[in-house]
Amino acid sequence: MSEYVVVKFDERAVSLLTRILNIEYRRLQLELRMVEEKIKRFEKKYDMSSSEFLKRYSRGELGDEEGFMEWYGELKFLERIHREMEELKKIADKLSRKIPSES
Repeated sequence: MSEYVVVKFDERAVSLLTRILNIEYRRLQLELRMVEEKIKRFEKKYDMSSSEFLKRYSRGELGDEEGFMEWYGELKFLERIHREMEELKKIADKLSRKIPSES
């Protein structure tokens, strides 16, 4: 069960929160690009797609080679980045839609 807190902000606070959300979103975009590049290197090194890797890794076909564990970790990190970016988008949308401008 989710709990909600309603808070009123003046326009300056909304503007500041929006800037902070944008900064965090840009930071996540940078991390995303770095992780995607690492994943591409793993795909090239092992000559398989990440989806194929995940299937084989989860079935235990690839063993515990350090590179495979790192690849798996990067894929999980990629998932987390995507989730966080979606959450930031939702929050930013709520800020722009739900808080009336006090002009």
